[in-house]
Amino acid sequence: MNNLLPLQAISPHMIRVFHPQSFEDAQEAINAMKTDDMLLVNLAALENKLAQRLTDYLAGSTFALSGERMEIGRGVFLFAPPSFLISRMMAST
Repeated sequence: MNNLLPLQAISPHMIRVFHPQSFEDAQEAINAMKTDDMLLVNLAALENKLAQRLTDYLAGSTFALSGERMEIGRGVFLFAPPSFLISRMMAST
């Protein structure tokens, strides 16, 4: 059993959970995505104007990197670099 690798060794990718407090925090998130990490961003606690500004900036930066964006819930977004594909699944009724 000494030859087993931890799951982290299989993929160098990460999902980073990000709770920005100001617009200046957005650059840190974009830098993470440039290193091929996916971002789960929670803007729910921010005032609407700042949350919209951050959403626009992150969405534009994701588009410039050829990535994808998806709203997961109210104020919660997934931003993925181009190495990730986001697939939408609908529950069957």
